[in-house]
Amino acid sequence: MSDVNELRRRREALETQLATLSQQRERAFRVNSDALALQQAGVTHHDGAAMKQLSDAESAGDSTMTALRREIAQIDDELDRDHRGGFAGRRQKIMSRLHR
Repeated sequence: MSDVNELRRRREALETQLATLSQQRERAFRVNSDALALQQAGVTHHDGAAMKQLSDAESAGDSTMTALRREIAQIDDELDRDHRGGFAGRRQKIMSRLHR
């Protein structure tokens, strides 16, 4: 049972990291969007290098977020495959015993 608890704790930690990165990305997206809108209106104070930094900040955590999502999916698969619980898990165990 400790394996299940450890997997669930790990998954929760990954979800927390993912939520933090998602919030950072949302903020960066808003800042970049606002800067682009101002630039298009001709009232911006950002040069090309600053605009590049804003754009890079928006996509900075994308690969990390993808890796976190993959790891969460792997944990979910492992929990579903190896550690079924609740009614569905009991039903499957009973059915597998009946088919032996």
